[in-house]
Amino acid sequence: MTEPDSKYDRATVLAAVQIIFGIVIFTSAWWLSADQAKDSALYIFGFMTVLLGIVTGIFLTSRRP
Repeated sequence: MTEPDSKYDRATVLAAVQIIFGIVIFTSAWWLSADQAKDSALYIFGFMTVLLGIVTGIFLTSRRP
C-alpha cells in the first residue's frame, strides 16, 4: 500500500491539474483580440475551474476520524 502522507497522491495531482488548467483557460482570454474577449466566458470558466481545483484539494485531502 502507499503511504498516507504521500506527496503525489491522487487528490493533490487532480487539484493541481485543475488549478493549472483553470489558469490556462483564464489567461487564454488575453490572447484573443479585444473584440473577441469582450464578451468571453473564458474568464468566468477559468476562474470557476481554479476554484473547483481548490475545493477538490480541500475536500479530497481532508482527514476524517
